Amino acid sequence: MTQVVDNIENSFNNFADNLVQYRADSRQVAPVILPAEQVSLFTASLPIRGLRARRAALPFALEERISAPLGDVHVALCRGLDEGNKVLAAVVDLKIMEALTGRDTGPVWPETFALPSPQAPEGHVAWAVWRRGDRALVRLSDGTGFVTDQAMLPLIWDLANKPPVTAYGDALPAEIDVGSHFAIPSKPDPKDLAVDLRQGQFAQASTNWSHPLKRVAALCAIALVGHFGIAAADAVALTNIAERERATAQAAIDPILAGVTLTGDITPIMRRLAPAAQPEIGSAFLPLLARVSTSLSEVKDQVGFRRMTFSDNPARLTFLIETPTLDALQQAERLLRAQGLDVRSGAATAAAGVAEAEFVVSSETSQ
Repeated sequence: MTQVVDNIENSFNNFADNLVQYRADSRQVAPVILPAEQVSLFTASLPIRGLRARRAALPFALEERISAPLGDVHVALCRGLDEGNKVLAAVVDLKIMEALTGRDTGPVWPETFALPSPQAPEGHVAWAVWRRGDRALVRLSDGTGFVTDQAMLPLIWDLANKPPVTAYGDALPAEIDVGSHFAIPSKPDPKDLAVDLRQGQFAQASTNWSHPLKRVAALCAIALVGHFGIAAADAVALTNIAERERATAQAAIDPILAGVTLTGDITPIMRRLAPAAQPEIGSAFLPLLARVSTSLSEVKDQVGFRRMTFSDNPARLTFLIETPTLDALQQAERLLRAQGLDVRSGAATAAAGVAEAEFVVSSETSQ
């Protein structure tokens, strides 16, 4: 059991070192690296403009794909992708982020960012796999990724319809067709390294960090011992080969789809490995949000959001809107009504060059 845990921690440190070294080369403060098992990466389509609006809408766009209540997780907007309105998002257990509260440190990155996303033809998926010992870090061409035991790679690769693979580090299992193999990957993608998972309530008030790189090892090890200790104890206890393979497969799937039991039905797994998961057909949230965003984009002054909530039956979007003037608030309301939307506005206030009011917007057909 001790040997298994050591192997896992050594491979994590190896992947994390690649991120830390890149940060050190740029003479910036050391980051906090979260193990890939603790961060789920998703792609989502957000047909709206503005950073604040996108961050406010993102949890609702992912709600049906997260196997936990929104109140138990922290959802961070990573960056935009090359395909239209698609973005890369990260979901972390709220307790993990709370454990970092008060630490005067650099940005928080998922370990997956140590491996740049591979290139793939439009409409297809490619994998980059970096193996160290029994642990393999996988990055998909859509920016998402996961970590798994190297013994499970052939099964997961086969379930993903055998995408092309670029390999790094130790050799991959013979069952996987490897297009090319290199000792180590190139430097992390600068677009990934511009991300900080400390957003919203966890955003740092100051960027004047001064702690040395030596603290990285302690920060990276949060929750590792407990997480891997249980998995290692289970692996050692299994003596039946068939049961051992099933348990290993389940352990590999858990970081991707927590709570999904591995069975003969591979549909949930294939949905997770798909390059671009689309919002559920018939969902009222994104269409309504798109109409609101289109209307407000025509306001002559800058428009901002301070908060946003959504409720069903009927579909209703409530948000606190900010503009420089009261006239801009009135223009925003007129433009929303011109879109055929039902608008109810609260009392408007203006102070220090900022006017704000709460709007409740719904489709007239939903009333």
